[in-house]
Amino acid sequence: MPRFRPRSPSFHDHGPSPGYQLLNEFKDRLGSETLSPELAHQLFGKLLRQPVKVPERALNGFFSALARAPPSIACPDGPALAIALFKQMAEAGQRPVTAPTIYTYSILIDCCHRARRPDLGPAFFGHLLKTGIREDVITFSSLLKCLCDMKRTEEALDVLLHRMPNDLPDVKSYSIILKSFCDDGKSQRALDLLRMMRKKDLTTLPTWFHTTR
Repeated sequence: MPRFRPRSPSFHDHGPSPGYQLLNEFKDRLGSETLSPELAHQLFGKLLRQPVKVPERALNGFFSALARAPPSIACPDGPALAIALFKQMAEAGQRPVTAPTIYTYSILIDCCHRARRPDLGPAFFGHLLKTGIREDVITFSSLLKCLCDMKRTEEALDVLLHRMPNDLPDVKSYSIILKSFCDDGKSQRALDLLRMMRKKDLTTLPTWFHTTR
């Protein structure tokens, strides 16, 4: 597995504002495996008090880095920490950083899946709907994963068929539910979904389907 790289151009190619300095420290400590949850909340609190806003790209890059960070002694669960820091930002009632975007919510809902807290995914999705931001296929796919994690595959299928705009569902969206039906031993439901995919000309099946038959 390739080593996690702490630095990325989106964080380090900007001027040395206090907000960027804090995000850079986050990244450096995360990469050196010295970022504990306690320190992360302390640094994030300082970030929330900064008068200069941090662009959404930098903030999303930080949450994305936490979502992908391998477990360490100091930070055993990066996705769970990302969720906790977002809640800290929401509870502070301040907006020194750009308001969360579709990318922010996509990362966070995916973190719910990765952190084994799928119950939080629908709640974040509900917050997204209240903002008026248009959902995309990545956000919906993360929501489908959370619903399937909770053994709510039928509800996930209902979202896919009746709540996703017609131009959004793709092979990956269907495959998430297809795999859940297979994992739950519901072969007939999986077969019905395969037939539905064929009618929609979604015939490229994921690798796991071919290797597990």
